[in-house]
Amino acid sequence: MEIKKNSLFTLKIENVAYGGRGIGRWEGVVVFVPFAVPGDVVEARLVKNKGNYIEADLVQVLEPSPIRIAPRCPYFGPCGGCSWQTIPYENQLFLKQEIARSSVEHLSGQSQFKLHPIIASPDIWRYRNKMDYTFGADADGLPLLGFHAKGSFTDVLDMEICHLQPEIFDLILKEVRAFAREKNLVPYNPVTHKGLLRHFMLRAARNLSEGEPMPVLAVLLTAEPDLPFREELLERLRRVCPSLIGFMHGLNQGMGDVFRLDRLLFQWGDDCLTERLEDLNMRISALSFFQTNTRGAELLYRSARDFLNLNGAENLLDAYCGAGSIGLFCARRCLHVYGIDIVREAIWDARENARQNGIHNATFLCGEMCRSLPLLLSRIPFGVQRAAVDPPRNGLDKKSLRQIIELGAPILVYVSCNPVTMARDAQAICESGYRITDIQPVDMFPHTYHIEIISRFEKI
Repeated sequence: MEIKKNSLFTLKIENVAYGGRGIGRWEGVVVFVPFAVPGDVVEARLVKNKGNYIEADLVQVLEPSPIRIAPRCPYFGPCGGCSWQTIPYENQLFLKQEIARSSVEHLSGQSQFKLHPIIASPDIWRYRNKMDYTFGADADGLPLLGFHAKGSFTDVLDMEICHLQPEIFDLILKEVRAFAREKNLVPYNPVTHKGLLRHFMLRAARNLSEGEPMPVLAVLLTAEPDLPFREELLERLRRVCPSLIGFMHGLNQGMGDVFRLDRLLFQWGDDCLTERLEDLNMRISALSFFQTNTRGAELLYRSARDFLNLNGAENLLDAYCGAGSIGLFCARRCLHVYGIDIVREAIWDARENARQNGIHNATFLCGEMCRSLPLLLSRIPFGVQRAAVDPPRNGLDKKSLRQIIELGAPILVYVSCNPVTMARDAQAICESGYRITDIQPVDMFPHTYHIEIISRFEKI
C-alpha cells in the first residue's frame, strides 16, 4: 500500500534497534519510531518511506507498554540524549544484550561464540565524569547554555539539570549562564559565525574516597580572544565550586560547531586531574579521551584484561591507547606494553601515568596508527603476542585493520562503543584467520542505547 509523507498510522512496537528507535510493522513493512517502548501501541507520522522500511515520528502512545515508566528528566524528548528513560533499567540491559548478540551475528556472520551476561553500570544516574555544553540564544538574544536540541545544530536547550552528570555541574552551569546574561555576552551563532561564547566543558574525578571532595576542571571556548570580566567569572566558579582545581579559556575559530581548542588564552590552576582505576592513579588532561563512566571503566578494562589471558611473557599492543588506560591496566601482567594514539596530549598523559605508577615496561608513541605501527614493530625484537584495540566510534580504517591483522597476535581483543562498526571489522578479522570466541557487553551509558562490547578473537 502506498503511504505519503505525514500520513498517520497505528502500529505495535515489537523491539528496539541499535540507535534507540522502536521497531514495529505496518502492512508488513518495518517501521522505526523514536521514543517508543517494546509493547507500546502508538500512532506514528511518516517521515521517510525508504521502500523496504519506514522512518516515522511518535505522535502519541495509544496503549502504553506494561514496562513503560515515566522519564525522570524534564527535557526528555526535546533533548534526545537519554531516549531510554521510559524503559526500566533491567529491561535496558536485556535489550542491549540482544543488540550485542544480533549485531555480531547478523553483520559479521559469526555465531559460534560465547555471549557473556551483560555487565551493568555500577551507577545508573549521575555517572558521567565529563560533559560538553554549547551556548545558544533565545528569540530575544538571551544566552542559553546546555545541549543541542534533538536533530538541530542551531537550537540549544537551556539545561537547568541533567541527571547523568554530578550535581555540582548543575550549579556550575547555573552560575556560568547567569554570568553570561548579567554581562550581556553574545553567544556564537553557527550560521552567521558571529558572537563570542561557543562551548563550555566540565570534567571531574569520580573514584573518590568517602568524604573526599570531587576535583573539577572547567574549559570555556570563545570565538574571539577577549573575554570581558574573565577574572570575575573565575572567582564566581571557585565560589560555587570550592573543589575547582583548574580553569582554562581557549580560542575556537573553527567553522564547524564542534568543541575544539585552537589556542589556550588563559589558565588558572591545573590542566589535568587524577582518576583512580584499581590501584592506578591516572592523569587525565582536560581534553584527553577517557571513558565517561569511571566506575564502569574499571569493569570494562578488567574484562578486557581477562580476555587477553596474559601470563607475563607477552608484548601487548595497545592500539588507540588514549591516556594508556588498557595498557597500564595490563602492564604488570605482560612483558611490555606498546601504545599508539594520534592525540598528543593523551600520549603525554600515558607516559606520565606510567611514570607516576612506577610502570617501566610501557612505551607510548604519538601518530597515525597506519604510520606508527610499522615504525613501532621495527623496534620490537620478539613481535606482538597480544593486541588490544579500542578505536573511535567509526571503527578501524582499512589500512590499520590490515596491519593489526598482519601482526598475527594469537589473541586480539577489540573494545568498541559501536556494535555496527565492530561487527564490520570482525568480519574482516575472521576472514583473515581468526575466530570470535567471546563477546562481553558492558553498559557504560544507562538510559541511552549506547553500549560497549568487548570481542575476543583467537588465531586459528
